[in-house]
Amino acid sequence: MKLRLFDILAIVFSLAVFLAFTLYGNRMSQEEGYVIIEDEAGQSIYPLEEDRVIDLEGPVGETVIVIEDGHARFESSDCDDNLCVQMGEIHRAGEWAACLPNKIFMYTGGKGDDQEVDAGVY
Repeated sequence: MKLRLFDILAIVFSLAVFLAFTLYGNRMSQEEGYVIIEDEAGQSIYPLEEDRVIDLEGPVGETVIVIEDGHARFESSDCDDNLCVQMGEIHRAGEWAACLPNKIFMYTGGKGDDQEVDAGVY
């Protein structure tokens, strides 16, 4: 089998795409964890490694989010049912919590402390 110019270009392009995704994946896995908080004012990103208290104002009142010891949680909210407070802490990449009455959504990204598989399909 003889390779033609288009075959060689396709192989080179495939290798370039593979290397780009590999390098991007390695870079993302080495980043520290962070939490992204979205509310009516916009989006904010905070590192999980820095402890802080964040006060946000929503349609039904004030919501307090605490980032502490690499975890983020809703500390309190003026919403009626406080489901957001009951959701507990998030810290692994991909976890999320929300306060729907106050229109606040937060989720984690980057490297978590314990990257583990939630479920497997065979």
